[in-house]
Amino acid sequence: MSILKDFGVRLKELRIRSGMSQDMLANHSNLDRTYIGGVERGERNVSLKNIEILCNTLDVDISYFFDDERFSLHTAFLKSEFSRPLKERFSYIVNHHEQMLHWEVKGVLSQDEVLGISAELKQACLTLISGKVKLLVDNRLMIANGQPIVFTPEVMGLWEDLQRWLTPQCSQVIVLCNSKLMKNQMDRLAKRSGLIKVQSNLYAEDKEWLLHEAFRLLRS
Repeated sequence: MSILKDFGVRLKELRIRSGMSQDMLANHSNLDRTYIGGVERGERNVSLKNIEILCNTLDVDISYFFDDERFSLHTAFLKSEFSRPLKERFSYIVNHHEQMLHWEVKGVLSQDEVLGISAELKQACLTLISGKVKLLVDNRLMIANGQPIVFTPEVMGLWEDLQRWLTPQCSQVIVLCNSKLMKNQMDRLAKRSGLIKVQSNLYAEDKEWLLHEAFRLLRS
């Protein structure tokens, strides 16, 4: 496969895994939809400037266009996933003894759902000691149709707003990721939100080890 075709396949993979159509990607990146289609088919050359624009729009590092981590071309954002009750896709617990807030994402979430979740998590956080909160975010089971999923840009923006609000509340943050791509997203998000000083984003294929390591770090 030529480098242009390989780049195009990778772009299509990342776009679909982010839940974006070509029109949506064009709108967010200010690039023409026909240009994006040509790049995905390996028919158009792509400049370094446009690669940077696409990376920022898809919220990934440039290395992900050349990494060995692959994604299915079948979108994970299936309507059937949203038919599952929210409590099956998201849950949280508050541990006042350890000053810990622990939430788990186990499926896709809509923008409206994330808005409601954010309000609820803020209220839960306010029951803990400001500046002493230990936050554990578990995205290991963030899977739909058997495939790892990542946040859409719109949902990512809402999580970023929540993280900015959480920054002065937390003394330590651990995020468990379902893929290298998600870890990359979380690293970039932590830098933008200001949580990078207290946040560690972890990924490993051994999901049980990952959870044990998170609690070890939070309790050390």
